[in-house]
Amino acid sequence: MSIFTLFPILVSLCYFGIVLGIVYVIHKWVNKLFILKQEQNDLLREIIKKMDNK
Repeated sequence: MSIFTLFPILVSLCYFGIVLGIVYVIHKWVNKLFILKQEQNDLLREIIKKMDNK
């Protein structure tokens, strides 16, 4: 195998790795947003319960 047959494979692997990395970062970011939104909802429920008890 010469360098000309390996080069397209290496470039393809690099692009594939970059795309996977971007998808992973977006996935982590969206998960973090969902977790924060759930925590916010839980805190608001607790505040409402405490206000109703007064």
